[in-house]
Amino acid sequence: MRVFVFLTLALASSPSLAFTVSRLEEKWVSHPASLSLNRSKKKISYNPLSKSAPNRRYHTNIFADNKEAKKRASFQKDIGEKLSLDRYEDFGPLTPIAETIDGLTGEWALSYADLSPETPQTMAGRAFLATNAFYAAAGIILAMNGDWFFGGLTELAGVVSFWYHYSQLEFGQDRTEVRLALLVDYFTAGAALITGGFYMIDLGISVVPFDALVSGGAGILALSLCWVWEFGYPYLLLHSIWHILSAYTGYLVGQAHLA
Repeated sequence: MRVFVFLTLALASSPSLAFTVSRLEEKWVSHPASLSLNRSKKKISYNPLSKSAPNRRYHTNIFADNKEAKKRASFQKDIGEKLSLDRYEDFGPLTPIAETIDGLTGEWALSYADLSPETPQTMAGRAFLATNAFYAAAGIILAMNGDWFFGGLTELAGVVSFWYHYSQLEFGQDRTEVRLALLVDYFTAGAALITGGFYMIDLGISVVPFDALVSGGAGILALSLCWVWEFGYPYLLLHSIWHILSAYTGYLVGQAHLA
C-alpha cells in the first residue's frame, strides 16, 4: 500500500507526466464532440447587412422591391401629369377657365353623356342633331323682325350646340375635342339665356307671354332630367325636347320684346 502511494506521488510530481496530462486535456477540449457541445451553448446572431449572413438574399430582395416601387410611382406620376396636360391640349387661351371649372366641380361640369352606339350617321343621331335647326329658325326670324342682337345670339347658340353634339356622337367619352366644344357651348348658350332673361325682366312678368313661361319651364325640366338619364335614347329624347322648347321660348320672348 505504501509502495502504491509513493509511486502515485512520484508520478504526479514528474514534469513529463504533468506535460502528458496537459496535452490530453487539450486534445479532449479540441475534440469535435467537445466543440459541438460548446458551440451549442453559444447564441448565434446574424448581421443582415453582412455578406455572409444567410438572410442576405432576403434583404437584398426587399431593397430591390423598394427601388422598383419608387420607379413605378415615378412613372405613374409622369403619366398622370401627361394625361392632365392632354385634357387641355386643344383649349388654348381657354385652358385656365377649363381648369378652374374642373377644379370647382370635380370635373363634372365638363363631362358629358355617353351616346354610344349612336353616331352622327345613325338615324337617332341625325334626328338629334336636326333639333338644333330650331335655334337657327328662331334666330333668323328675330333678326328679320329687327332684333339682330338676340337673333344672332340664338343662331350662334344653335351652331355651337350642333358642333358640341356632333363631336359628342363622333368621338365618344373623355375626348378633349368634345370638352372644348362643351365649354364654348356654355358661353354661347349662356349669353342667349342671359339676354332672354333681361328681356323678360324688362318686359315685366305680367307682359311675358304665358306660352313662353310654360315652354321655358318644361324645357328646363327636360334639361334637368338629362342629368338623371345621362345615356343613350333617354338623353337623346330629353335633350331634343330641351332644344325645341328653349328655341321656341327664346322666339316668344324676343317677339314680345320687339312689340
